[in-house]
Amino acid sequence: MDLNMLDPDFVQDPYETMAAWRGLGPVVYNSHHQQYMITSHHNCARVLGDIRHFNSANVLPEMEKAFGGPTFLGTDGARHQTVRGIWEPGFERKAVEADWADRIQRIVDVCVDQFVERLRSGESLDALAEMTRIIPTVVTAQLLGAEEDVYEDFIKWSDATAAVLGARLDPTPRGKEIVAEGAEAAVSLNAYIGGLIAKHRELGVSDGSLMAQMVFDDFAPSMPDREILANGTMLTVAANESTAQVMAMMLYALGRHPDQRRALVADRSLVPAALEEVHRWSTLTQSVLRFACSDESQVEGFTIPEGSAVVALLGCANRDPARWDNPHSFDIFRLRKAHIGFGFGPHICLGIHMARMEMRIWLNRLLDRLPEYEIAGDIEFGPDFTLRGLRGIPIKAV
Repeated sequence: MDLNMLDPDFVQDPYETMAAWRGLGPVVYNSHHQQYMITSHHNCARVLGDIRHFNSANVLPEMEKAFGGPTFLGTDGARHQTVRGIWEPGFERKAVEADWADRIQRIVDVCVDQFVERLRSGESLDALAEMTRIIPTVVTAQLLGAEEDVYEDFIKWSDATAAVLGARLDPTPRGKEIVAEGAEAAVSLNAYIGGLIAKHRELGVSDGSLMAQMVFDDFAPSMPDREILANGTMLTVAANESTAQVMAMMLYALGRHPDQRRALVADRSLVPAALEEVHRWSTLTQSVLRFACSDESQVEGFTIPEGSAVVALLGCANRDPARWDNPHSFDIFRLRKAHIGFGFGPHICLGIHMARMEMRIWLNRLLDRLPEYEIAGDIEFGPDFTLRGLRGIPIKAV
């Protein structure tokens, strides 16, 4: 087939089209982007978990454009595991719960309470801009060891850098402009993180922040500074954009399904299931790029030519009727099955436990303070299919 995945109509609601692709077969070639698309849950998980046949090697130039240097997101094998492993212990579930639950609760309480007070005074507010972007930005800034006076800059830098991922296939003048803006933002963010690195080296001792951990790790001498910088930039963008957007989508989903919101208010044991369901139902990371790297790169017996671009369509996979009944319905009561909204395999989201805890704490606080609300305007998705997020989520108290 031939379809431009940057077409605004497709991005606004891609699911019916992707369901038709799934019906064509296990592998669908999109001649517009010269990519082989994988549509089912089973096959997407297989591709993402099989680095011997589908790797990230050719993704590295894209990562360097987006983040200003190589990151573990764009590598496979031993180096990927080693660099990722510097931060991995601090993101394990027990470590996150022990070290960050109270700190995140304090951040959430202040942000949600201020937001709700403004709603109660009669304002209609964009919850994405005024609440859900702020919480993960502050958490990420604290993780990196940043000072409080740069939190607003972190939001701007993160947004502009993340936009590059969706514009990389856009040949229009606007696409090129977004790429240029993102490159400028990455330079600014890297400059700030470079200052943190210099500060840690001057002090000569780790303060426990993520950047200090990387600076003082035994593997650090094998990493050029631009790699350390780029990993900090990548973490900032990934953590802020993903968590903020899933929170916003939860507001959207519960605004459209007030009966399920009221069930959550009454029974908070449903909160974890609701968070997983919204991530399945409206997946943020719609596509993940890999490359066939072997003459045995196969999906259900079909050989994908070595060197070819392969796209795992996670949003399509997360609505696969072979795995879920009524997959297009938002249903917090459905039988729990693992989705792949956080990715799968060696590159599964490093901050998965942190993100889940942030969202759980936030949703509980919000339901405490704002059990009833309405969506106060039209909802539109941004132009980026790769990271398909909302432009905003205007709400008002009722």
